[in-house]
Amino acid sequence: MFERGVTMPRSRYYRRPDGLYEAIRVIEGKRVAFRGKKPADVDRKIREYRVGQDDRKQFRAVAEEWWNEHEQTIAWNTQKSYKPAIERAKDHFGKEPVSKITAQDVDGWIREFSRGGRSQKVVTTQLQIVRQILGFAVLKGYAATNAAQVVKPPRGLPREYRQPPTTAEVKAIKELAGQHFLPALIYYTGMRWGEAMGLRWEDIDREAKLIHIRRSVYYVSTKPMIKTPKTEMGVRVVPLLDALAAVLPKGKLRGYLFTEEDGKSLLARSRASRLWSDWQKEAGTTLTAHQVRHGYATALLEAGVDAKVAQRLLGHAQISTTLDIYTHVRDEAVKDAAARMNASF
Repeated sequence: MFERGVTMPRSRYYRRPDGLYEAIRVIEGKRVAFRGKKPADVDRKIREYRVGQDDRKQFRAVAEEWWNEHEQTIAWNTQKSYKPAIERAKDHFGKEPVSKITAQDVDGWIREFSRGGRSQKVVTTQLQIVRQILGFAVLKGYAATNAAQVVKPPRGLPREYRQPPTTAEVKAIKELAGQHFLPALIYYTGMRWGEAMGLRWEDIDREAKLIHIRRSVYYVSTKPMIKTPKTEMGVRVVPLLDALAAVLPKGKLRGYLFTEEDGKSLLARSRASRLWSDWQKEAGTTLTAHQVRHGYATALLEAGVDAKVAQRLLGHAQISTTLDIYTHVRDEAVKDAAARMNASF
């Protein structure tokens, strides 16, 4: 007996008088009945039917459907690398039904794509996009398997490095720190752009000479949003260097460092970008925030800071990322020394 007023959840399947299970689904605006001896048979027939509609489920259409559902959940900085990768995938696979794309198709294209001297990061992102779109196709019932799941990027691809600031550019960062605080903040702390945008005055401990990095800003369209770091290494403490402390405003301040005119609201994307471009114009440089952060990593190496310590200061999830930067900086130093030696000898 059931308690009065309690209703049992309705089954997804109807048990017909003849003993078969039946489910009605609306697919592409059409009501379709599926029957089987067991619920699992019904589910299988539903999947097979949806896959059978592959003429209308071409890769391009599925990619656009996936993007429409996921665009708002992807950080603005990530969108910048995703969008060209999505367009390249749509151009290549285009009208191909997602259910007909094989692992060999994906692997062949990724290998061909990687031959143009493209970096490991670009190729990996391209493969990741195809994998996500085909995974979405499986979830929606447009394809039975994700053909990109077993594909891996080719080995030995070149790493992508953006050159750190030159001596002249570092000098500009320091000399303009009073008028343009953001580049100096990133250079002296190694913060990412979003971490700098999300810094609050309360995160700066002047007495202990420490800065606590706890959050990051990302943008949905133009609206700023707050998120916590993706990994435990992202939440970290870095030293408040004397050179940075010297240009901090005096007094006990509260709230975000970079705000709209009301002093409370986070900077909109356009205002934040203008802040950086104004500094670029005055400094006569095209440096990105990532390159300035790379300058911090370079300074750590030159100061003899151990790679494991540098990993914590930079918030790298993997020590390999830090070691790659250190190796690159050392290689550049050797090249520079070789050039000077050749000129001298």
